Amino acid sequence: MTLFNVVYNLLTYSATVCSVIMNASPVVTVRRLVQAGSIGPSTVTFYGAQLFSGVTWCSYAVYADSIPILISSGVGNAVSTYCMLTFLSVARVEERSGKRLIATTYAKSVLTAGLFVLLGWAHLAMSILLVLHGRSSVAYYVTGWEASVASVVMLSAPMAMFPHIIRNKDASSLAPLTILFGLGNTVGWTIAGIMKFDIFILMTNLLCALACAAQMALYLRYGTKQKAEPEVVHEAIADVPFD
Repeated sequence: MTLFNVVYNLLTYSATVCSVIMNASPVVTVRRLVQAGSIGPSTVTFYGAQLFSGVTWCSYAVYADSIPILISSGVGNAVSTYCMLTFLSVARVEERSGKRLIATTYAKSVLTAGLFVLLGWAHLAMSILLVLHGRSSVAYYVTGWEASVASVVMLSAPMAMFPHIIRNKDASSLAPLTILFGLGNTVGWTIAGIMKFDIFILMTNLLCALACAAQMALYLRYGTKQKAEPEVVHEAIADVPFD
């Protein structure tokens, strides 16, 4: 094994550790929403994009024969499904209690989540059809673009809360654990993309690294405010957020 391969493998597996933690960390955020009984200024976009990102990167990992990407994306799929359903449950209970959601509505959240699920199924159907018709190279190329867009949408989604954060001088709605390991993950994969001349991995992770850096800067700038005890909503959070 050459020195290049040793360095590359060390880099990718280190980035994978960061990626797995990044993909698992939204559980911490969504449990915080459950405890508060409120989704605050957040939306379901991050979790939906994480789901679609996981689906597309799993496909890309198969085409590129990359076990690290496959492991990370598999974790992301499981976590995003749980987080998306839990987010919808909290949003439904909060809206039913008579509160007005800050950045979205329950109906919009359901539609957004459904859109990402449909996109995932559409991607899988398209990939299978292309492979069956001997167009694996096309499937690989299209999947790379889909995965790239999904990752950028996922990690840049919290930036939609920037006006609210700046206006209130409170960055508690951001997820520092996700941002920190997202930054480590994307910087690692950016370097790996340069080493392998993989334009999808390089450009995707470079943009995501910039998004994470911007969020980290805002979090360090404003931090979190001490909040009063949240108002308890006397309704259980359902396992499945649909009537």
